[in-house]
Amino acid sequence: MEEASNPGAAYPLEEMYVVSEAATLLGVKTNRIHAMIDDQSLPSRFATREEIAQLIATGRIKGVPGSGIRLIPHYAVALAVNRKKRGWPKGKSRKERYAK
Repeated sequence: MEEASNPGAAYPLEEMYVVSEAATLLGVKTNRIHAMIDDQSLPSRFATREEIAQLIATGRIKGVPGSGIRLIPHYAVALAVNRKKRGWPKGKSRKERYAK
């Protein structure tokens, strides 16, 4: 039952991104990644103490905030790359939309 509620639990640390890495790959800010996690469009899980120690040792993170470290599976970030962007597309005239 735990596995169904936490889709990222089955993946090892090497197949997970931290929030800052996912934000860089998606071209958004970390606050947007947290919002995507909150609205459940991006699956994630919290890192264990052992994983946090490994992340610090490898230099992927510099410290641990009080809220913990979120880990996001690679497949979820790959799917999110092709998501519909927020707002009006840059370089596209809005007049084209209403000219029909």
